[in-house]
Amino acid sequence: MGTVAITGSAGGIGAATRSLLETNGHRVIGVDVRNAEVIADLSTPQGRATMVHDVGVECDGILDGLVAAAGISSNGSNEQLVVSINYFGAVAALDGLRPMLARGTNPSAVAISSNSTTAQMGIPLATVEACLADDEDAARATAAGSPMGGYPASKLALAHWVRTHAVGPDWIGSGIRLNAIAPGLIETPMTEGGIDFVLALGDIYPVPIQRPGQAAEVAALLSYLLSPLAGFFVGSFIVMDGGTDAALRATDWPAAR
Repeated sequence: MGTVAITGSAGGIGAATRSLLETNGHRVIGVDVRNAEVIADLSTPQGRATMVHDVGVECDGILDGLVAAAGISSNGSNEQLVVSINYFGAVAALDGLRPMLARGTNPSAVAISSNSTTAQMGIPLATVEACLADDEDAARATAAGSPMGGYPASKLALAHWVRTHAVGPDWIGSGIRLNAIAPGLIETPMTEGGIDFVLALGDIYPVPIQRPGQAAEVAALLSYLLSPLAGFFVGSFIVMDGGTDAALRATDWPAAR
C-alpha cells in the first residue's frame, strides 16, 4: 500500500479515484480548493507553491503515486483561468512533487488530458506553444482570444509535456513512470446539464457507445496505471472515450514514421 496525492480530489474523477484507492488500502492526500487535506488554488503561482509545500509536509517528503486531476471546463469567457489551472497547475504538481515520487516505492504519476485533443477542431496552437514554452502570460493572452479553445489547448499541451518528459532522466530515468489518459464525455459535475446535447452531436462528436463514461470507470484505469501491474507503461497517452476518437480518426494513428 502506498501514499498517493490527487489534485482535484474533491469532485468528479478525483473524488472517485480517491474513494477507490482508499478502499484498496492506500493513503490519499487530496489537493483542492475545498474538502481536502491540502487547500490550494492551482490557478496561481502562490497556490502551486503552497500545494508542493503542504503535500510535502503531509507525506513526509515521500510519495508513491500522483494523479494530476484538477481541471475546469471552458465556458467561452474563462479561457485564461482554464489554461492556468489545466496546464500550469498540472505541470506544477507533476514537476513540484516529482522529487517526492523519486523517494517512493515503484512510483507512478498520471495526468488527466482529454480526448478533445484529438476530437475537437480549431485548437489554438499558439496557446499550446506558449504553454510548452512555460510562458503563462502568453498562453493566457492567446487563449483569451479563442473562446472555448482554452480547454483543448491546455489538455493538448499537457499531453505533449507528459510524452516529452516521461522518457527522460528525471522521470523513467529516476524510476518514475509517467503517463496521460484522455477521457471523453464523463458524467461528472463538470458535464452536468450538457450530456444529452453532446450525445446528440452525431458526426461532429460521435459517441458510439451512446452513453457517458462514469467517473468510477476512469478511477479504475487510474488505479491500474498507478499499480505495479502497469509497470511497462511509460509515456503512454490512453484514450478512454466510448469510441469517439476511433470514429473520427480510425486510421490517423498509429501511423508509420
